[in-house]
Amino acid sequence: MTSERAGISRRVLFKGIGLAAATGALAACTNEAPSVVGGGLFRGRVHEFWLQLENHPWDAAPWNMDRATGQPVASGAGPFLPTTEDVLLIRRYTANWDAPRDEPVNPWDLTEPDPADTQGTLPGAVLRARVGDRMMVHFRNLDQRAGKTEAERTHSLHAHGVQREARYDGAFPLTPPDPDQGGARGDRVRPGESFTYVWSCPHEATAGTWLYHDASVTGWQFDEGAFGALVISAPGEPEGDPTAGPVRQPGDTSTSFAALPAPPERADYLLVFHELPGVGLCLNGRRGLGNAPALLAGPGTRMSVRVLNATDAPLAFYIAGHRWEHAGRWMDGELLAPATGVALALLEDSFAKGGGLGEWLITGRASGQAVSGSLVVTEGGALTLAAG
Repeated sequence: MTSERAGISRRVLFKGIGLAAATGALAACTNEAPSVVGGGLFRGRVHEFWLQLENHPWDAAPWNMDRATGQPVASGAGPFLPTTEDVLLIRRYTANWDAPRDEPVNPWDLTEPDPADTQGTLPGAVLRARVGDRMMVHFRNLDQRAGKTEAERTHSLHAHGVQREARYDGAFPLTPPDPDQGGARGDRVRPGESFTYVWSCPHEATAGTWLYHDASVTGWQFDEGAFGALVISAPGEPEGDPTAGPVRQPGDTSTSFAALPAPPERADYLLVFHELPGVGLCLNGRRGLGNAPALLAGPGTRMSVRVLNATDAPLAFYIAGHRWEHAGRWMDGELLAPATGVALALLEDSFAKGGGLGEWLITGRASGQAVSGSLVVTEGGALTLAAG
């Protein structure tokens, strides 16, 4: 099978690897079964992702609740805190962009809207792999914003943390033409065009949480969107527990929950701080306690809290009542440079790392602005959160 519509075949991905290795890796492209991909540390899966950049309106207060005051954010039927222009969302699709395949950023988030309703997520599609894996990322640009020049609607994907050839870098203007894609250049994908990037994770140095984002002709405009996250797991690193179903019940609000499930024993959370036009600093596309993430945990939950700064300024980050170990020191806050991140290991309700039953503020501050979400620690069941 060849991915003709993406402009590159799977044959190209395995060029020079060897026939036996390529055969196993080709099967991995189809069903993500474990296989050997070449020598060295390329001993994992080949993940194939179909991504599409789209422009959509966005509401940063989907629950219309300001818990600081206990009052609605706005009157009327919504949107309640709209951006002043469309944002750029990077959505995941099924093969050949046949249908959207949106997935929640944090399934255990009590306030995250259904991504099918919002036509995507912020951050954009979260791409997950492990050390030793490769990623084949088909990207299509469908930026249809009115009043923008073609240069402003030309985009690319530039990934942090992972390995790639120069032709797959996506950073304007240095990315060379790709002879296997008809001389197309991955740093300038025009509206309606597509390009395939190949990224790899050959070493433990690639393990971590990284941004990928537009880096084309006009550079990355931090408040327009056009970014997502890469989560590269280290060897032996466990995954978070999946949800058995929706964490909210029909009729639940952002402060009142009729029957929360038992919280996870192990959780993996992703928090991205960024700005939106006309809104300011947001957390996962939302602003204000009551709209921003409310992450569910319980006493004894082991958590990976992955934090990314997608602003153009240093970001101070805190989780109230909690501590973690970083570079041999105990910390209760982090300072992140632009476009960088950190992963925190927490054991909820422990003497060393703090916490316990209740709700704890998660706060980020950058450029004189602040935004807060929360960590909700409960044993499940009915729950009402404070407001006003």
